[in-house]
Amino acid sequence: MADMLPLIQVVPEMNVNLDPISGVLGAGGGDLVILSMDDINAEIDKVCAAADELSNSLDPTTAPEGSYPNREGNYVIAGTLTNMVYGFLIAVFIIIAMIPVLTKLGVL
Repeated sequence: MADMLPLIQVVPEMNVNLDPISGVLGAGGGDLVILSMDDINAEIDKVCAAADELSNSLDPTTAPEGSYPNREGNYVIAGTLTNMVYGFLIAVFIIIAMIPVLTKLGVL
């Protein structure tokens, strides 16, 4: 038989406790929860949704949350365009840097 875990005091000054079995935050003493912490749980849900969105953005075939329908794969397009721009800028930088060398060699 599993032992009952005691409530974890998250903020002892404000008497905020965490029930480790259900994961519910609440203010109270002993085994009785006095105050509902629905606002905090709603904010925690927002943070969890943002963390899920961040981890889903690692898959290039997914669509960002809140985007228009049928936008799957726009991370692939954005990555391709970004790499094309970076490649173009690096090539321009190399060409401009090589102009003095090429003129010294008599090529230009």
